[in-house]
Amino acid sequence: MPLIIICGKPSVGKSFRTQQLCEYLKENHPNSKIFVAADAEDLQRNVIYADSKKELSVRGSLKSTIERELSKETIVIADSLNYIKGYRYELHCLAKYVRTTYCVIHVDGSEEEIFNCNQKKIEEERYSETIIKELIMRFEEPNAMMRWDKPFFFIHGPSDDPLPCEKICEAIFNKNIQKPNLSTQNPPMQSPDFVFQADKLLQSIAGAILAGQRTEGIGATLSLPGTQETYKIKQKISVGEMRRQRKQFLTFLRANPVSDVSLIPNNFIHFLTNITI
Repeated sequence: MPLIIICGKPSVGKSFRTQQLCEYLKENHPNSKIFVAADAEDLQRNVIYADSKKELSVRGSLKSTIERELSKETIVIADSLNYIKGYRYELHCLAKYVRTTYCVIHVDGSEEEIFNCNQKKIEEERYSETIIKELIMRFEEPNAMMRWDKPFFFIHGPSDDPLPCEKICEAIFNKNIQKPNLSTQNPPMQSPDFVFQADKLLQSIAGAILAGQRTEGIGATLSLPGTQETYKIKQKISVGEMRRQRKQFLTFLRANPVSDVSLIPNNFIHFLTNITI
């Protein structure tokens, strides 16, 4: 079933519009299962959005929730800022991966309306003046010409303008599904134990890097098991972050198995070298 991306600046009425859409779907498509993927209610916005690492973790958690719930039986509505075009592209790829429909709803308003709406929130949910101004500046407007931002719908959040629910439903129920391409479709595995062998190699590399980080500093070069390729420490990676990166790379390998497992260590090292944490 479809993936619906709600995006917009903070305190502009995204959750209100999400609620309207859910009510319409329940009334007009009662047999559809609906799941809203949103930020945690106790999210400390002023802390999270002031720290890029914490924000990255929150986005990753939200994406994992969407990926877990997205299926041919569930309508998933991603209700969050979703302000980075690269992140919206990643969600677009998830829809292609499960071969379902997709659309983007941009909820917007003037800065004055945003500040007024923010002030009406309870203190725990209110953005600080500094954070809300930064988030407004960071917002990357959707572009209806880009394939990952269409079908595209625009709605003025704080107004009484009705949400174009009929057109949204036409887009998600009656349009062609997202067609997978080489980057999103699953080719057959080359051997039954491919994933086991791959994960064993990745754990060995990850463990060696984590151990080396404890005794070596930034800029040091590490020799790693199973490969002649070396790893230069550009940044310290935590145990939790290494586990997340290893799982992400393993997911990539499931969809794109290599013909020779001995190539996996080199590919994983290049992957870790190029990530930004």
